[in-house]
Amino acid sequence: MKEYEHDQRVMSYILDDKAKTLGDKIFALHHDDKISYKEMSVVTNRISNYLINEFNVKKNDNIAVILPNCLDFVKVQFGISKSGAVMVPINVQAKLDMLAYFINQCDAEILIIDEQYFEIIEPLQKDLSKVKKLVIRRSSQSVSSDKFDKKFTLYELDDLITYHDDSPCKTELHWYDPADIFYTSGTTGVSKGIVLPYNHHYTFGRGIVDFARLGSEDRMYICLPLYHGMASYMSIMPMLISEGSIALGDRFSASRWLSEIRKYNATVTWGVYSVGPILMKQPVHDDDADNPLRVYIFSGMPPDTVGAFETRYGVKAIDSYGSTEQEDIAHAPWDERRYGAVGKINTSKYEVKIVNENDEEVPAGQEGEIVSRCKYPYTQMIEYYNMPAETVKCFRNRWLHSGDLGRIDEDGWLYFVGRGKDSIRRRGENVSCYELETIVSAHELIEESAAIPVQSDLGEDDIKVIVSVKSGNSLDFNEFLGFCREKMPKYMVPRYIEIVDSLPKLANEKVDKVKLKETGLTPNTWDYEDSDGNYVKM
Repeated sequence: MKEYEHDQRVMSYILDDKAKTLGDKIFALHHDDKISYKEMSVVTNRISNYLINEFNVKKNDNIAVILPNCLDFVKVQFGISKSGAVMVPINVQAKLDMLAYFINQCDAEILIIDEQYFEIIEPLQKDLSKVKKLVIRRSSQSVSSDKFDKKFTLYELDDLITYHDDSPCKTELHWYDPADIFYTSGTTGVSKGIVLPYNHHYTFGRGIVDFARLGSEDRMYICLPLYHGMASYMSIMPMLISEGSIALGDRFSASRWLSEIRKYNATVTWGVYSVGPILMKQPVHDDDADNPLRVYIFSGMPPDTVGAFETRYGVKAIDSYGSTEQEDIAHAPWDERRYGAVGKINTSKYEVKIVNENDEEVPAGQEGEIVSRCKYPYTQMIEYYNMPAETVKCFRNRWLHSGDLGRIDEDGWLYFVGRGKDSIRRRGENVSCYELETIVSAHELIEESAAIPVQSDLGEDDIKVIVSVKSGNSLDFNEFLGFCREKMPKYMVPRYIEIVDSLPKLANEKVDKVKLKETGLTPNTWDYEDSDGNYVKM
């Protein structure tokens, strides 16, 4: 397998290089659509030349993208790269203030959007102070764009894809240049834009190739959303490096998962923590193991589930631990597994240790925060975009602080214990308690709120909010549920709610979340996941 020198470790360079030798080999599929390495190389030249010639895009300009899983997403990703601009994929479930924050905070003047998401952009027109150009991807059902203000100049994505100039772009790119910005709500406070360099994507992808033993005959099935790193560079880059191919699903569907694996003849795929348990709850069929899947890479799965999953689906399951800010800092060796551990420390590229609240390393086996330091440049994030204080805080004492709790045994195996930061992991998404509480507390009847994680039977968390109501008022739970559904992405809507007279406080007047977590679900907790989708008392 070819090794690339430093300034060749750019995703668009590798695509063009592979296209020279692989030509008509299929690079990506989505339903009945497919595109070869050569075709992808050519069409992304057109997109990049359009951006430079028609939009006057300069190197390191940020371009926001709101697209579903589709081949056009991948075309746009590589086209933006070739132009030297930085792609900012936006969560398609984001709404209102959160969505406006993402688009404005990244300073994007260009927004590429699928027309099915017009309804989430239309109310924000006056709030999007920096966007000047709206590039529209048309789908089968044409939607009128007449409602958009004249402040936006409208363009068609097809015009970029079919642009007359498909000559190679001359923008000079380096391994240390920013490739994209991914927003994470995995820490306290507002979401942060993680600026990732090209070498991060390359080394991450190369690492996956090695530990999953990927080759040119492999095909990666991607059903997770492309606006997340796991489906984006963590899937596309290893297949590009190994000269394999990718197959896109619209979204994760437990009932369609195995049939799509078979349809696409996929040999490898990813899954977040909850995917494995969800798949194990599907009806069992005698031929479940009769499928082309060879490797299932996962990020967390209940230890008792792993072996049963491998047997049922006839696949090798490999655990991996990392984050958007860094990469794979630990993974399970191919032929070895230790109960409860995510894997061995990736000592070839990282130093990893467990520290206490003063950043002092703790003895083997003792719990603390997981921190890491890369041995080679540009294998971790560059910064949090436009947030220098948060960047310094993350890298304090010269170690990247994950905010996650874990322990390392004497043999160098890493065990993930939980999240130490004020966040909740739900349905593959990191939910910032701060952002959730900000939205909930904006309800006209709510005095104060606190969000806490509650253990889910799927292995991740569910969300509970504890609220106090303004004096003299009463809260209609189902009206509140409607409020949340209007203001929040689906994954953020709290499953549980409890009303209290007042929230417990610490001496500094901060909410005592430790006490709330210890209390958990009480007889006064209401749960909305009943058959009618309403809150009912537990």
